[in-house]
This record gives sequence, structure tokens and C-alpha cells, in this order.
Amino acid sequence: MISFSLNIAGQQPNKATKADLNKKYPGLRVQPKVGKRNSPVGNSSFMMTMTMTPEIIIESAQTQPMASASATFLLVTMETSAKYSRGEEELIIATSETKGIPAVAKGSRRSIEFKPLSSRYDSDRDDSNVGGQEYKYYIMAVFADDNQFLHFETNCPELSRFLQTHPELRVKFLGMRPGQKFRTNLK
Repeated sequence: MISFSLNIAGQQPNKATKADLNKKYPGLRVQPKVGKRNSPVGNSSFMMTMTMTPEIIIESAQTQPMASASATFLLVTMETSAKYSRGEEELIIATSETKGIPAVAKGSRRSIEFKPLSSRYDSDRDDSNVGGQEYKYYIMAVFADDNQFLHFETNCPELSRFLQTHPELRVKFLGMRPGQKFRTNLK
């Protein structure tokens, strides 16, 4: 997990900018979550429907106002037949959504829900797998009203390590569109 302020170019802001962000977003805490629910398809013993529900829990100081912000959330899915039939990892960006977060007079705990995604996939983990898309990773960021990064997080270890040494590429990954291939071999 990576959590710190960055400007839109991915660089650490100067002290004055950081102090201004702390005033506008006092005590900011962000927690991304992806709920997953599986259910069988018809009478099949191996085909499943997975419903993914991304959300962000955002909190700020309860006695102070918080400025408006925005959040971007991407879901990455894995093609099951590529993984279990061919031994290859084939990942794609399944969703990308940005939502506004309204300003509040007094900070509070709020839940920002993004559009759910349902996909079908073969749950058998062997070479008979017929395919489908299964949840793998998320990439998310919260931006200040002036587009400064307030929080960036991913549960993809390879991407997290890569972006620690290449912070300027955060915007590139957040800008990926549904259907684009996602690679974890980042060098």
C-alpha cells in the first residue's frame, strides 16, 4: 500500500502545498475495498458468476470542513483459461470509474461506491478450464480539488514496487481504459 500526497506529475509537493492539503483535508484516511460474491451459473458445478463491488471508505476530521475531491477506481481481472489451461497470466482492465466526492462542512466517515461488475468464469483450476474473467487486483487514487494526489493504493505487489521507484507513472496506470491489457512484469 502506498499512501502519501503527490502532485499530478507524481512528485512530492513542496511544504507549502502539503500544508495547504492538510488544511483542506484534515485527518484524511482512505480505505479501498472490493467485495466479491460468487454464485453458480444454473446447475453447473464449475461455472460461476462473480460480482465485484468496489468502494472507498473516506474519513476526515469530524470537527473541520473537508474540500471536495475525486476518486478513481480500476478493477483488474484475470482470464481463467489462460491461467489454468496454458499457465499464462492474462490480465485486463475490467472497469475504470472516477467519481466526485462532495465537500462537507464537518468531516465524517463516508462510503463512495463504484459501479459493480459481474463476470462469468470457470472455477475449475485445471487444464479443462473454459475461461472467463475473475477478480485479481485494484488500482485507486483520491485527488484533491486541484488534482493533487491525496492517496494512491493498489493491491498488486509488482505494481506497488514499480511505482515506488517510478512515481511519475501513477497517472499512466490510472488512465488505463477497460479492455486494455495489464502486465505485472514491470521493469
